[in-house]
Amino acid sequence: MFFLGYIGYRVGGAYTGKGIANRALKLLLETLNWQGIKQVLAKTTTNNIPSQKVLEKNGFKHISTSDEEFFMNGNSLKFVYYQWTI
Repeated sequence: MFFLGYIGYRVGGAYTGKGIANRALKLLLETLNWQGIKQVLAKTTTNNIPSQKVLEKNGFKHISTSDEEFFMNGNSLKFVYYQWTI
């Protein structure tokens, strides 16, 4: 049986840049084999470069960037989609 998972995370401002998201994601991915999950999808925004780096460092591949723009906190953004597969 093939299972698909989705992830999301948020690191508080006082803890950003300390490798916490990277370590947490790495630990999660190491346990997925035992759970039968073979693919994980993730998305972030075009301005969230640290999150993109965390995903890529952990083996996620960029699969697409949305065409639609949206505004958040006065910024025009798009979603960036990633995929990790065992």
